[in-house]
Amino acid sequence: MRRGVFLDLNGTLVTPLKPQRLEELTLIPGVVDAVARLTAAGFVCPVVTVQSRIAKALFSSADFEAWFASFSADLRARGGHLVGPYVCPHRFAEPCQCKKPNTLLYERAASDYGLILVESFVIGDSPDDMHAARRLGARGCLVRTGWAADPEVAAKAAPTATANVDCLNDAVSWVLDSSGVTP
Repeated sequence: MRRGVFLDLNGTLVTPLKPQRLEELTLIPGVVDAVARLTAAGFVCPVVTVQSRIAKALFSSADFEAWFASFSADLRARGGHLVGPYVCPHRFAEPCQCKKPNTLLYERAASDYGLILVESFVIGDSPDDMHAARRLGARGCLVRTGWAADPEVAAKAAPTATANVDCLNDAVSWVLDSSGVTP
């Protein structure tokens, strides 16, 4: 059994939050180094993401999967390794079992990779990410990028977040310190 660090995509690894096209997605500064540090420390890093733009037909599931394959290959070439993606393609108002803060996609990733949820972490930029972490029994770290750059959003997420930091690199430092792993 292994430990995981579940990563949100939009607002945690890439911007913008609401792309109209996949070509708009760009890495947030520091992400490559942060993911490489997690990989070097032996963490499995599943990406769990809501991509409601698939349901809105702004891009297809196949297009998103192809984009993610290219994105993760680029990170892997630079020392980081992501798995997944575990995607909810539904609109935010559409009820489903895979949308955060539901834990279906996290549990699927945990099963696929033999992850111990109570020894794992969730890093994201929204209250839903932090609620999912709590429901899983994992520790949640809110990054104040993306949605949580808004102080009201950060305040809503704070009660369920185990940690609250500025960026992914800070979150990774917290994960490594909390895990007793030497950075």
